[in-house]
Order: sequence, then structure tokens, then C-alpha cells
Amino acid sequence: MTFRSIHYPGVVSRPLLALQAQARPVALALLAVMTVGLAAALQGESILWPFVGGTATAYVIAAGIGQNRLVTTPAQVDIRGTHAAVQSIWQAASEATEEDLLPVFSARLQNGELTVGLGDSVVSFRPEDWPAFDELVQAFRGAARQSEALYAGG
Repeated sequence: MTFRSIHYPGVVSRPLLALQAQARPVALALLAVMTVGLAAALQGESILWPFVGGTATAYVIAAGIGQNRLVTTPAQVDIRGTHAAVQSIWQAASEATEEDLLPVFSARLQNGELTVGLGDSVVSFRPEDWPAFDELVQAFRGAARQSEALYAGG
């Protein structure tokens, strides 16, 4: 079974996806730098080098924030039997590759979020990000039950 979140990129290319992810953080960071620069200029301060350095620093930080969102936000889940693969936005935008299926050990609803023990990590899914959230919960719970029966019997 395959589930896609509202963050699923569709057929967007990776370069365009990176630009889209950076647009808002970079715009906000540069707006902050320009506001501080304007205030300093109105006070008669020398702003050329602080402005250039601040702009470069703000861009690097904001671009990093955008890229981090791409590689950490789940966009697609593939569940096969007792195993599942969670792909980030960045992974989902790439060409089809061999998936890393990990065993599902638990699936619990806590505070309205689905928390899944997947391999050696824990992944959380928020209902507002997944249109088929109830089906996702049932699929993960089924995989966890099968996994528990498999490992308890062995």
C-alpha cells in the first residue's frame, strides 16, 4: 500500500523543488536583513559590509532551513507486509529507486498523532498532513500486529 501526504511533490523536478522550499525562508531572512539595514542607514551608520555579510549569512541559513524541511518531512509511505518505507519530500521527487523497507514494530495513536516504531527509529504522522490518515493508521497497525505475531512465534 502506498500513502501520500499533502507534501508529496508530484512530478516536480528536484531543482525546482529546492527553489520552492527556499523561497519563503530566504524571503523572510532577506526582509529582516533589509529592515535592519534600513534602520541602520537612517541612523547614519555605515552599512555596506555588515549588509553584505548579513545578506550572505541570512541566505545560507534560510536555504539550509528549506533543504532541511525537504529531507525531514515525510511525503510518502509504502507498506508491504511487516515492513514499511517512509520517503521524505526530497526522496519522493527522485527517480524510482530501491526502497529501504524497515520492520514495523509498533503503531500507536498518541495526542491525535500516529507514532510508529520503524526499524530503529520512531516516526510521527499528523492527521492534517495525510488525507487518508485513518487508512494509514489501520495499515501500520496491521503491519505491527503481523510483525508481533511473526517475532512472538519465533
